[in-house]
Amino acid sequence: MPLTEERHRILNETGKILLEKFGGSFLNCVRKSEKSAQKLIHLVVESFPSYRHVTQFEGKRISFYKRAQILVADTWSLERKGDGCFKDISSITMFTDYGLPQVLVYLGALKYSDELLKKLFKGEMLSYRDKQEVEIRGCSPWCVELIRDCLLELIGKKGKKSNGEINSILLDYYLWDYAHDHREERKGISFPHTHCIYY
Repeated sequence: MPLTEERHRILNETGKILLEKFGGSFLNCVRKSEKSAQKLIHLVVESFPSYRHVTQFEGKRISFYKRAQILVADTWSLERKGDGCFKDISSITMFTDYGLPQVLVYLGALKYSDELLKKLFKGEMLSYRDKQEVEIRGCSPWCVELIRDCLLELIGKKGKKSNGEINSILLDYYLWDYAHDHREERKGISFPHTHCIYY
């Protein structure tokens, strides 16, 4: 397993913060969010340093917060009627990981340059915060947002309402499962390799 020592340090750090700030229970953290997914993300990012995934791109500060978003999404998925019933769950984007860009490229929703495709096919590592690594992670949620908007538009044209049944989290879950079910067909498209604690 890569970054074993760093992962061990983060587990200890997270446990200590959970004990000191939240009485040893993540539920206390969830309750402080007052049923807001955005508040919970910001609370997690402010309280737990390993969730602060921030980078620079062309002089601008970019926040991905993938792990914080997954934490909030999983909490919502488990408990949609209790403390995890977030009123603003649709404000969460898909999770910027290495697997979904691969399936988005396979489906034709995202396109890599020939240069990037060659690099990935050779198994070259993309450095953390490398321009291409940041572009992949930035374009993927935007792509999923556009897919969501198209689906909502199609539903609207049929005179129906989504009622929150379509959001970027559910699209992420669907695409992740699709990727696993179709891994053989996707073999020609390599996924990006980057070593960092934020994936």
